[in-house]
Amino acid sequence: MFAVFGISYKKARAKAIKLTKKTTGKGKELRQLTPAEYDEALNAATEKYMQQMKPVILSGEFSQPTICDEFIAMAEKSGAKQLQVMIKAPVQSKDKKGRAKVSKRWMEWDSSKDYTLGAE
Repeated sequence: MFAVFGISYKKARAKAIKLTKKTTGKGKELRQLTPAEYDEALNAATEKYMQQMKPVILSGEFSQPTICDEFIAMAEKSGAKQLQVMIKAPVQSKDKKGRAKVSKRWMEWDSSKDYTLGAE
């Protein structure tokens, strides 16, 4: 399964709206921000969160990487950044008792690699 990971402008904006205060000052100096000041603070917070956020899954799971490329083209138009195609590949590890354990993890997709279990 393939998916697109990245940083979404919409998610950063939603976080900024949630965390940006509409007032400034303390005590007797507490005042409401004007709409222009609030918009400026909101834009600054959105940019800050875009820089700090980690890439998260933006798309659903697709069966082919070519579909991910189409999704990336659409996501770039909406302001998403650091877009990359990831694959959910099986990874073999050992548990505490030394037995083999297979789990799936998201890994960056490379068309030249073989992601089947046991292939190196």
